[in-house]
Amino acid sequence: MQLPKLPDDPKLKDLHREFIVKAERLAMEYERRQEFTAAQSAYESLLRIAPDHSLAKQALQRVLDAQAQDKRLVRVSASEEWQDTGIKLIKGMPVHILAKGTWTLSHEMGPEGLVIPDEYKLKDNRIKLGSLIGVISPSGNIQDGRPFRIGESKDFTADRGGTLFLRMYDFAPSDNEGTVMVLVRSTFE
Repeated sequence: MQLPKLPDDPKLKDLHREFIVKAERLAMEYERRQEFTAAQSAYESLLRIAPDHSLAKQALQRVLDAQAQDKRLVRVSASEEWQDTGIKLIKGMPVHILAKGTWTLSHEMGPEGLVIPDEYKLKDNRIKLGSLIGVISPSGNIQDGRPFRIGESKDFTADRGGTLFLRMYDFAPSDNEGTVMVLVRSTFE
């Protein structure tokens, strides 16, 4: 077991160690009984206290994989707007997305660069132009979802149920080229 840097206070140090050991045991017990949601919660709690705990990270991934019963491979074109994957995610279920391939972002511009119109700017400024993004829409209407960055891979727990849409982040995609293949693993509706 890899312990994090512990506090200097001996009593606090003992509490810290005790929590880590007990949380690990509880998580393993839940996992053994195949209570994967409870095991996931216990491992995530442990990792909040000990974020570098390598065994807990591996165990959490194992639990997430055990919960991901369905998988689908979809093609996402760089030259299209939001694309319906046909995948309906379930709120609270772990989701693993892995993308492979290349695409080209084509824009003609001068030395001042490219101005993105306000209506296309995303609130999450970590999302890069040309990256793979997704949205989960409960109603099938893109406006009901919040775009999130995927990039080459993303593991998360669905905060809502609904249809998964994917696209390249670009405000005018029609001149882009290429596709990426995206593997989605979760439990689907």
